Amino acid sequence: MVSKFFIKAFIMINIIFSEEYKNHDTGNHPESIKRIEVVNNLIKEEYSNHNLIEPSIADKKLISLVHDTDYVNYIFDSIPASGFNYFDPDTIASPNSLKSYLLAVGGSVDAVKKIIEDNNKKNVYFCAHRPPGHHAEKNKAMGFGVFNNVAISAEYAFRSGKFKKILIVDFDVHHGNGTQHIFENSKDIYYASSHQYPFYPGTGSENERGTGNIINCPLTAGCDSKTFRSLFENKIINKINNSFDLIYFSAGFDAHKLDPLASINLENEDFYWVTKIVLEKLANNVPIISVLEGGYDMKGLFHGLNSHLKALIEYSNE
Repeated sequence: MVSKFFIKAFIMINIIFSEEYKNHDTGNHPESIKRIEVVNNLIKEEYSNHNLIEPSIADKKLISLVHDTDYVNYIFDSIPASGFNYFDPDTIASPNSLKSYLLAVGGSVDAVKKIIEDNNKKNVYFCAHRPPGHHAEKNKAMGFGVFNNVAISAEYAFRSGKFKKILIVDFDVHHGNGTQHIFENSKDIYYASSHQYPFYPGTGSENERGTGNIINCPLTAGCDSKTFRSLFENKIINKINNSFDLIYFSAGFDAHKLDPLASINLENEDFYWVTKIVLEKLANNVPIISVLEGGYDMKGLFHGLNSHLKALIEYSNE
């Protein structure tokens, strides 16, 4: 007999992903094609019975909701005909990169459009995109990212008039400087981040509070599961008193103990826990959009993401 849980889970989770992301060639680079292969393989192996959706391609007008128009034009004009172009030492474009950039933005906004169309308060979307975007500033590419996928999606959602208060929870090991700077003057879009600090990109101290909408939870190098859970609950969960109409995850899995780009020692189960506590304490039957950010050890990415998705499915079925 098939349990009621699994019948509901089959219906309730939506995954936006594309094989096209494999064409964003970064060469010998941490943000490589291997990452999306791991993610797509997980989706096909464990979640193929869920609602799989191909992302649409964003246009310049959509991207310009948060990015300067001149910067957007610069990116479009800077895609090489062959080889690589470097926007900064870490952020690379190759001939097919632009389509990945546009799909990542388009898919993140598609989730909002579908939530509005379906009028379903508990719709859950996971956006399996690359490259990650939370470091991208209004007029600057950095940290592997060119356009800020989650920020564009959140701004689109807010401007739709359907969501008056929005929360972005970022558990990538690197602080999302771009997302914070884009929304630091907002009173309606909140940004909460746990991240290694001091560390790249240099932002993310507790003193950075915006209008009161910025909540940073710095983690020192070597932080383990017990310390992470205590700090996250005390410095993020217990400090947020607002109710929200829409919650985002900037879902990075580079705080995993296996990840080579940082020094935080989270276990697979911590990504389930952090997702679960946000949903239990801060989400009151509201829609959820999770957007893939970092994660550069393939085992850590696979198992961390799997834990995250399990918590999202459980929320859909409560």
